[in-house]
Amino acid sequence: MSEISEKVKAVIARDLKLADWVITPDITLSKLGADSLDAIGLIMAIEREIGCCLPRDTFAAIENQDGEWTFGAFAGAIEKSIGYGQARSYSG
Repeated sequence: MSEISEKVKAVIARDLKLADWVITPDITLSKLGADSLDAIGLIMAIEREIGCCLPRDTFAAIENQDGEWTFGAFAGAIEKSIGYGQARSYSG
């Protein structure tokens, strides 16, 4: 698992009050107890943790066949956005 994925996992575990071993690549955020408002809060917390501002379309194409986000796809979308330099860095 990459450094970014580990940070994403740590934020999710902390904010949803979960043990990190529960978070696997194919578990959905809803199975972790996150609704759509929680997802927005998680994105904001991850941006603060990583020190960037993710583009609005970062998560546009990551839903599985049930219309849900898996942790693996969620973390992968963040890695891809940061890896391609689409995320803007900010300080503070």
